Amino acid sequence: MAAHQIVFQTIAIIFMVPLGMSFATTIRVGQWNGKQDYQGVQRAAYLSMSFGAIFMMIMAVILLVFPQQVIALYLDIDNPQNAQVIFLATAMFRIAALSQILDGVQTTAAGALRGLKDTRIPMLLSFFSFWIVGLTTGYLLGFYFGFGGVGCWVG
Repeated sequence: MAAHQIVFQTIAIIFMVPLGMSFATTIRVGQWNGKQDYQGVQRAAYLSMSFGAIFMMIMAVILLVFPQQVIALYLDIDNPQNAQVIFLATAMFRIAALSQILDGVQTTAAGALRGLKDTRIPMLLSFFSFWIVGLTTGYLLGFYFGFGGVGCWVG
């Protein structure tokens, strides 16, 4: 649980940047759409998704290259009692780093779609992806196949 909390708290903080970009994208796309300037809509959406992806790629590299330093923000990495938590958190960071890139694009794209008032299909896709595929896969890998917390994170 400690390793999960470290990784989850870290990615939640990182996720705030593309989430904020998503809100701004909703406004920008909505403004361009209201003016019926579809090139402006496209430009705002693509820029937002590109910046979201680039930011999250940078964060993914940081999480992959410096996991010990990030973990050290939460606990004493020199204490031998924390070795198992550090090992698990490092493995979970590898998974989280890759998923962050996709989350950055997905979140900013959802903002663009909200600006176009297109929310039903993205909501259904998100529900299916997270609750059906993700939860089921996480459960199977984590508990049925014995990968524990890392398996849950893969799901």
